Amino acid sequence: MKDWNVVVTSYMHQEKRLLQELRGLGEFQPTGFRAVLIGQVHDIVEFLEILRERCEKKPFLPELLSSVVPIRKVFPFTLDNLMARLQEEALALGPEIGDRAFYVRMQRRGHKGELSSQEVEQALDQFLKEELSGRGQKCHIDFVAPEAIVVVETVHNQCGLGLVTRELKERYPFIKIK
Repeated sequence: MKDWNVVVTSYMHQEKRLLQELRGLGEFQPTGFRAVLIGQVHDIVEFLEILRERCEKKPFLPELLSSVVPIRKVFPFTLDNLMARLQEEALALGPEIGDRAFYVRMQRRGHKGELSSQEVEQALDQFLKEELSGRGQKCHIDFVAPEAIVVVETVHNQCGLGLVTRELKERYPFIKIK
């Protein structure tokens, strides 16, 4: 799947049951990584609302669903161009980051031993802080009480980028960024 806008993870051995529960909410498929699905939904907010309601009505659903991460932009990458592409795409999030406390979190799936999530996170943290400060924004990096988290999800040679705000995490408890 080239165009996806959500990453959904299940608890161990619950992937098939979760796929059944997600039927009708969008197009979902396994990634080849254990318990990880990618999906394309028509409207992310509507999808999150429906999922929240279903979690309230179906007490077993939270036992299947580990996390949901909304994605805004997906692009192909190589090891050589990942940082440049991330920097280019992440700048578009600048107005929403504004003067907020933020940090970058990367979940790498694929490229084991070739790509360090921690190095990418630190480099993108610094890049965004410097670039946005240069534009007059008063944002700062804060791992304890962030108001926004820039999420980077790689699946094989595709990279998804999103922004999760404190408000989004509070409204949808299944949005979990570790």
